[in-house]
Amino acid sequence: MKPIVDLNKKRVCDVSADGKVVEIQRKDCVTRITANPDGTLNIIHERTETQPA
Repeated sequence: MKPIVDLNKKRVCDVSADGKVVEIQRKDCVTRITANPDGTLNIIHERTETQPA
């Protein structure tokens, strides 16, 4: 995955090497966007397990 940064040098998302998957993580929520061969998108939202400190 290649990190993508905005104009403020903040990491916004990661893009897969083939460019077909974008992953956005905000706190404990991961959004994964994948491209289908017909040009449509699959958008999946998942919560990540937080580890107790």
